[in-house]
Amino acid sequence: MRGRRAAGRWASAVEAHRAAQRDVVLDAALELLRERGLAGLTMSALADRAGVSRATLYHYFPDVDHVLAAWVSREVERSVADVLATASAIEDPVERLQWVVGDQLARFASQEHRVSVEHLDSEAGSPVVRAAVASGLEPLRRLLAGTLEEAASRGQLALPAGPDLAVDLLLGLLGATRRHLVEGRLEPAEATQAIWDLLETGWRRPGRRNPRRRPSDRPGGPPQGVPPAASPPRSR
Repeated sequence: MRGRRAAGRWASAVEAHRAAQRDVVLDAALELLRERGLAGLTMSALADRAGVSRATLYHYFPDVDHVLAAWVSREVERSVADVLATASAIEDPVERLQWVVGDQLARFASQEHRVSVEHLDSEAGSPVVRAAVASGLEPLRRLLAGTLEEAASRGQLALPAGPDLAVDLLLGLLGATRRHLVEGRLEPAEATQAIWDLLETGWRRPGRRNPRRRPSDRPGGPPQGVPPAASPPRSR
């Protein structure tokens, strides 16, 4: 029994050391990105900055792409954990949704996010980085889906076609404001208001209906103002 406890403590100590070493490497990667850009982030430079041998670095990461994916994953997971901790205490689903939207937009405008966008946009097409982002955002997707469903059940919001599509549309709206916020062309409060206006009222003006398409408006039909050709008389 004593031997098992000692083995367990040793395994925990090794895991803690590995986690701390990974954080040192990822922090060094961020420093290099800020100083030299993506082109200056090489495995050799990263090993030197982190104070580890190249063999040790390759033990943790096979290449720069996986370093970037790990850094993105860490930052996304930390951000989402912060969001979940605060949002879970907000009882009203609409207020919770408003807070999450505002919080995400404020994070987009932060200096840390601007650094990541400036240097990692060229990596957006990397399957490794995309997978890291998707995995890290999954708890946020579940939070948004549950919040939207709860708001719909209370009659506060009408979902377009179920929570999954609603979450995709909402994340699309958030993503559409990202570049504006990163470049400083939009303030988080303005972006939050713009998104909330769309969620609350949409683009349609009150009292306006979608016009029904008439047969003459269909592709291939007669031009507007020209009566359709008369039907031939029926033979008796």
